[in-house]
Amino acid sequence: MMNCMVYQGTGHHVVPQTLDQYIHAGGQEALQLLVPFLADVRKAYITTAVYLQKKLPLASPTLTALSALDPLLRGQATIHLKRLSGMLKHLLPADQDIQRELVRFSADLTLPSFKEGESMVEWWGHVFDKPDKYPSLNAMVKCCLSIFHGPRVESSFSLMNDVIDQRSGNMNVSTFNAIQTVKYTLKSREKTAVPFFRREDVKFGEVDRTLCKNINSAAATYKRQQKIHQEEKQQQQSKYGSKVTGSAQQTKMQTAEEEKKARLRHAAKQRRPALQTLVQAKKKE
Repeated sequence: MMNCMVYQGTGHHVVPQTLDQYIHAGGQEALQLLVPFLADVRKAYITTAVYLQKKLPLASPTLTALSALDPLLRGQATIHLKRLSGMLKHLLPADQDIQRELVRFSADLTLPSFKEGESMVEWWGHVFDKPDKYPSLNAMVKCCLSIFHGPRVESSFSLMNDVIDQRSGNMNVSTFNAIQTVKYTLKSREKTAVPFFRREDVKFGEVDRTLCKNINSAAATYKRQQKIHQEEKQQQQSKYGSKVTGSAQQTKMQTAEEEKKARLRHAAKQRRPALQTLVQAKKKE
């Protein structure tokens, strides 16, 4: 049984791994609380795994063959590489023998080692540096690494399209993880953001200082990352002498203008009920 973190308020407790550790940590009372919790965790884990097995195309022959591109499987997945070459034979050079290349590739001691977590694309770059040795293999791998399935397929991997949408399909991993965590929390509590963060008294209710601090910090971090990205982009453009096309600039300006109009409409929509509330409060006085 893996370690689990039980969060309560600002603190957290590490759930021990055995029943003896439960008893020594908090006695029978802690045992009565933790055992049902671990049962729920195990049930949720199994339910999620079963759902993913049904939802995702894990048994796809194409995905199985593509998984052979993992450098960690070199020498162990030659059969899948041969199957992959059969799927893409119409894209490979007709005058080359890829079967012989695959056998030579699986036993090549001159290729660098690969550790889990490293970039697979960078590792294959070392293979691409040997075009005379692996011409057909290089062509096949380049085709596989450049596969694009489109946003519709990408959105189907999201649970009921709650996380990935048109706006969140192009963002960094940290932002995506934050959105996923927030949406999962709201959905598990069957609430939307407005009632979840709502205060009973908007004027005199206590303000969540931590929430405000996190919002300001996130906004500052996002602006800083945007500035760094913009500077890097400008450096690349000046280095290669490229410029943003007029159509791209026009689209960007049009999008910014539409967002500005949407914000103004939203502000006007919120202002009217606020004024009505103030008028009613004034009449009561």
